[in-house]
Amino acid sequence: MDHDSLVALFRRIILAGPSLLLGAGLNVGCSSGGFGCPLPDKMQTVELSPRYQGSDAGLVDGSVEDLLARCQASSSDCTPLCQQVLWSPGSEPRIHSCELVPVDGGLTVRIAYETFCGGRCPEGLAPPASVAARDALAAWLSASAHMEAASIDAFEILATELDAHRAPPALIQAARAAAADERRHADAIGRLAARRGTVAPEVRVNRGPIRDIEGVARENAVEGCVRETYAALLACRQARAATDPAIRSAMTGIARDETQHAALAWAVDQWSQAMLAPQARRRVREARREAIEGLVNVPLTLSRGDRAQAGLPDEEEEARIGRELGAALV
Repeated sequence: MDHDSLVALFRRIILAGPSLLLGAGLNVGCSSGGFGCPLPDKMQTVELSPRYQGSDAGLVDGSVEDLLARCQASSSDCTPLCQQVLWSPGSEPRIHSCELVPVDGGLTVRIAYETFCGGRCPEGLAPPASVAARDALAAWLSASAHMEAASIDAFEILATELDAHRAPPALIQAARAAAADERRHADAIGRLAARRGTVAPEVRVNRGPIRDIEGVARENAVEGCVRETYAALLACRQARAATDPAIRSAMTGIARDETQHAALAWAVDQWSQAMLAPQARRRVREARREAIEGLVNVPLTLSRGDRAQAGLPDEEEEARIGRELGAALV
């Protein structure tokens, strides 16, 4: 799918939604959105100290004391306790396991959970450290800036692996240029986060050895052809609809770059498919199909007002956008 085809597709999907009155036109070329891609499980052990007792803010009604009693009564009923302990504005991790553990006369919960990112995630990206944020939108901007910075590594790794597999020079050069774009994006979103009193967590990527061509093709199909294309579409909407002028201005430039990045992913896909054996091609296409099915699987913990400021769709429109884009990418 080339750049012009993406522009036409994005325009059709966005204009099929509710009227967006803020933009003079659709600023095409579209990053951070409301979908997620799984990172490695993060394990955390939290002591149930008195500061948690009586807290009823967050995802779960009732005090931690009540939730602790439920967990003690049945180990299968511990997840609400872990949700409460982990809760922070703008964050809704998917908990894989929650275990109550006695330690030195006290109690801790041991939690394995999955965090999420938007756009092109590099393999080996470590879960971000927690940062203080005064509200959900500040937390969302902090997370978005983190992912823009992580995309720098993603494109640097892509350029290195394309070079190792003797890809056309134009693809290698485009990947390097995309890394430079992402550095500007991280700076721009980082400034928006700083304006709201927060910062982006440090990016930590454990880079592995050069992967074989199937590994490169699979990651590109999932992270580039699906997730980055979807993030680019949402960035187009943000550039048109964000009620916060600073966010709308930043997303206008980001949107143009991100559409080019999505087009690059599809160009890499076309090149890599020709390099693969038939069985490998089928595996890569299956991975892409699975990613399409999971396009919208992580709810944003943002209010309607925060979504409007950021230019993000409500849940109903987000589901429609995911379905329509997924149908076009199959």
